[in-house]
Amino acid sequence: MLANLSLALMATLVIQAIKQPPTAPPQKLNVVLCQTEAQATALAASISAGNTETIATNNVNRAAGSQVCGRYIGYATVEVEKTETHSGAVFMLAGLRFVEDNKLAWTASWIAPFQGAKLERRA
Repeated sequence: MLANLSLALMATLVIQAIKQPPTAPPQKLNVVLCQTEAQATALAASISAGNTETIATNNVNRAAGSQVCGRYIGYATVEVEKTETHSGAVFMLAGLRFVEDNKLAWTASWIAPFQGAKLERRA
């Protein structure tokens, strides 16, 4: 009976560890965040094209028809990081979890033009 209880307790702890991955401690941020990955990528693409942060934010918000991107000053934890290719450029995306209300928001930054493999047919 005690062995079964020990196994059940261990199984519960393992399942909880799998469901709740360890997170880094929250960091103080001062960054523009958007509601979705696509909006964050559009913001970073606009900035990389030469627009100021304010103009790029206004363009994304106008395209969405509401305020979807804005400046965030507070504490958040990086939960997701990945790269994405969009319109011939590589962007680094980060999903940040707010400490205050546990919502997820996205930021992106332009890394470099994408230099993919070029296949040529020689005659």
